[in-house]
Amino acid sequence: MALAAGMVALVIVLVFILQNLKSVRVHFFWATWSIPLAIDLLLASVLGGLVVFTVGSVRIMQLRRATRRSTTAEGAPR
Repeated sequence: MALAAGMVALVIVLVFILQNLKSVRVHFFWATWSIPLAIDLLLASVLGGLVVFTVGSVRIMQLRRATRRSTTAEGAPR
């Protein structure tokens, strides 16, 4: 089921890219470049996903560390 959902998502992304191949001029701070609109949006979404993944990973590590500290503090002999 997951494979079928992945294939459908891939087809949708490919159709989106093929329908939006017109180059656009992009300005970001001091950099300027021309790139197809679909590729630019795809790169932006991948970078956004990486930012979310990184922030989420750091938060999970913080929570695990806090849980480990509270567990060892409670289980320590007095």
